[in-house]
Parts: sequence; structure tokens; C-alpha cells
Amino acid sequence: MRPVTIRVNKRKLRGIKMLAVGLALLMVIVVIDGRVRPIITTISSYQAKLEATKSINDAVIEVISEEDVVYNSIISITQGKNGEVSSISTDMISMNRLKAEITNKVSDFLSDNSTRPVGIPIGTLMGGQILSGRGPEVEFRVIPAGYVHTEIYNQFQSAGINQTLHQIMLKVDATVSAVMPIYTVTTEVTTNICIAETIIVGQVPEAYSEINGDHSDPINMYNDYKADNFDLSGDTSRLRDS
Repeated sequence: MRPVTIRVNKRKLRGIKMLAVGLALLMVIVVIDGRVRPIITTISSYQAKLEATKSINDAVIEVISEEDVVYNSIISITQGKNGEVSSISTDMISMNRLKAEITNKVSDFLSDNSTRPVGIPIGTLMGGQILSGRGPEVEFRVIPAGYVHTEIYNQFQSAGINQTLHQIMLKVDATVSAVMPIYTVTTEVTTNICIAETIIVGQVPEAYSEINGDHSDPINMYNDYKADNFDLSGDTSRLRDS
């Protein structure tokens, strides 16, 4: 009966060793995953944004080129008798049609490009400057993970004296996922693109004054580009033309 007992003890010992090796491997995998996952998440998210942004830009450029979008095709400026701008109106039908076409085109581009694999060197995924860009490439795909949302809005900026830069901006929001053999990272992509712009010129004043400097006497800081003489006696806020 003793040989049977020894055989049973060897089986138990072998099972314990295998269990210990399995637990050790599991702990190593957990430790490596905890260190590598943030790096992989950051890099793959960045690459996914680059690929998605490129697809969005290509889609928008294609639609704008096909529709021959210019400022006057969607914006109308009404001027007064003296040539001053009295109102700016938007062709909402053309604007909504353009928005729908861009949304559909961006969705198509993201779906088509999802079949094209993107490679990242495994040294880059491991982190560190020494291994960056080295080793075989790990392929992943950027696939759309939600609806594409587009918004067209107006943006006004000062472009000089009584001059305003009017830009028609397009904002595209998309959700994409970077699908890798082990990890899947989902990220948000936001792109702002100017699709048309013009400078609205108003009436330029005959005189222009600018006060700059510190807290010294305002008269000493006063710069006038039309008036040459200052009436320093009496009311200092009044200028006398030369």
C-alpha cells in the first residue's frame, strides 16, 4: 500500500506546483497589464484621433469641393444707402443641406477607413524613449463607435478699424474606437474647420485716437492721428484741429 500512497503524494505535489506557477504567471500578467495599459491607452487613443481627424478633413474637403461652397453661396449681406452693412442673413436651406452631406460623407469615410489597419511598433507601446519606434508593429483598426454630430456656427473677430472677420465654422464630433488584439480604446474626436470667410468693412472714422501707457497724465499719453495741436488751457478733453 505504500507505493500507492507515494504516487498520490506526487500527484498532489505536481498539482500544487502547477497551481503556484499559474498564480505567479497571473500576477506577472496583472502587474504588466497595470503598467502597460495606460501607455497603450494613451498611444492608441492618440493614433485613433489622428486617423479619425484625417478622415474627417478629407470628407469635408471633398464635399466643399463638390458643392463649390463659397461665402456668397450661403451668406447674404445687405448694405445701406452709404454702403454700410445693415444685416447679414443665412440661407438655411443651403446650410442644412451642406450639414447633412458633410455628416453622411464623414460617416462613410470613417466606415471605409475602418478596414485599413494601422500599425504601431511594439516598442512604442511598451513606453520609454529607448524602445520607441522599434520592434514589430501591432496592428489595430479605427472604427466608428457612435453617431457623427456636425454643427455649423458663425464666428466674428476684429480685423482692424471697423473691419470684422466673419468665419463660417464647422464643428464635427465623432466617437471612434481603436480595436487591438487585446485592448479596445474608445475616444472622442472634435474638429473645427473654417468652410468660408470674408472681411466685412465698415465706415472708417476720419480720426483715430489711442491712449496707452501707465497711470500718468492722460494728456501726456494722448496720441491722435488727425489732430496735431492740443488745447491745454481750460478743458483738456477737447481737441482743436490743426
